[in-house]
Amino acid sequence: MKKTVFITPHLFYKGLMVCCLFILLISCNNKQRTPKPVFDLDTPGGTVVASFEDESPQVVLYYKVDENGNQTQEQIGVAEFYPDQQERLGGGLKEGKRDGQWYAFFPDGSIQVEAFYIDGIEHGPYIVYRENGNPYYKGHYDQGNCDGTWYWYDENGKQTKKIRADKNTIACEYCKKCLSLKQKIL
Repeated sequence: MKKTVFITPHLFYKGLMVCCLFILLISCNNKQRTPKPVFDLDTPGGTVVASFEDESPQVVLYYKVDENGNQTQEQIGVAEFYPDQQERLGGGLKEGKRDGQWYAFFPDGSIQVEAFYIDGIEHGPYIVYRENGNPYYKGHYDQGNCDGTWYWYDENGKQTKKIRADKNTIACEYCKKCLSLKQKIL
């Protein structure tokens, strides 16, 4: 005799939640996300400006492509590559200055730095990662000067330091404000 099994809506949604949590846990490993490179060797409008000894691209400038597929003179980005053609760093350009999202990568392709620029100046979130995928430090820039709270982490991803960036505090140690404050101390 066949036995009929009915799944109640409550049981169905409970099972769906368990499946979603399982997928989320699998996708959230310790290694940080590896974003798709801003530009790669297949991006239209690329012109190799420097090569390795084997003639593989080392630095590629990217130019805007018009509606007919023709390359214009407007530079829109740059990418630098490792000898194995893995992207080393890259991002957008506007009038020859960094503009938009920029990334730097470790040789294995995992992200090393993610930053945002406007007219060549850091502006927005700034995150530096360790080779193991954990953050090293992160903070925020406002038109080239660190602002807000900056965080530092150990090898295991545990927060070790937290500094509130104000006009008299050295936080990031790299922006004009922090460098100026360091000079005053020396």
